[in-house]
Amino acid sequence: MVYIRNKQVKGINYAYLVQSVWDSHRNMSRQQIIKYLGNASRVTIEDIPEEYRSDSKILAFISAFSSYQEKNKILVSKIQEEMFTFLTDCNIGGLIALYEKYSKLFGLTDFYDKLLKPVMYKIGDLWEQEKLDVATEHASTNTAISLIKVINERITARIRMSGISSQNKTVICTPDGELHGLACNMIESLLLSKGFKVYNISTSIPTEYIMDFMSDLQPDIIFISITLVENIKPAERLIQKIHQKYNNRLPVVVGGSALNKIDQNQESRINAFLMKNVSFEDIMNLVKANIHTIR
Repeated sequence: MVYIRNKQVKGINYAYLVQSVWDSHRNMSRQQIIKYLGNASRVTIEDIPEEYRSDSKILAFISAFSSYQEKNKILVSKIQEEMFTFLTDCNIGGLIALYEKYSKLFGLTDFYDKLLKPVMYKIGDLWEQEKLDVATEHASTNTAISLIKVINERITARIRMSGISSQNKTVICTPDGELHGLACNMIESLLLSKGFKVYNISTSIPTEYIMDFMSDLQPDIIFISITLVENIKPAERLIQKIHQKYNNRLPVVVGGSALNKIDQNQESRINAFLMKNVSFEDIMNLVKANIHTIR
């Protein structure tokens, strides 16, 4: 018998595809996990191996959660509209209240992935289409940075009070010439929430200064964010120097909207973990895979 089992962790349901098997030694039935499916609210029929997709119990589970997912999409869309208004009005108080309410329900990663990141992309697109003036775009970005600063201060205070922190160190930076640091600040939040000691040295610092800084620090992983395509080349030079210094043993993660605008040939020249068109959740999963002591 195959079915989906829920396990709740910190208020979030995680789903497992399991089957009942007979244990002849114990003379009883036991559960055997076939596949971990992740957050139960995001499970779709495509996540289920083909041989189990027609099972009535599986279909019932997917049907029940599809209704939840549709309601969740409506909720997210409504909150995005509210966030857009708060950002363009520079209403930091409204944004903090929104963060407090939403993050308690869905967590910090989803707050960034489903709300702040898409709304900031929308603001950028409207500016490119000349439907939003440059002053409003700049003000919205600065307001978002102010919000993240408040979030980071709260995370840091909470970790300090707990007295528990990871020994893992990470550097977050941008290549020389890159002046956009919003994504760096969001990554800083997520790493801080996992107990990392974070050194966010964005934006634009000459490559030699970044290398000097890391010589004293000896980080466990480095993140490089690139927003503008013209900064790909400086990023390549920085990555090359990092690999030379650390004999290709230091994980280098590269992300940013610039990656969405380059072809495969350009991608192949970037010798790093490329996080193109991915969520912050995907990035944190990559961190867990490379830093095994992460909590």
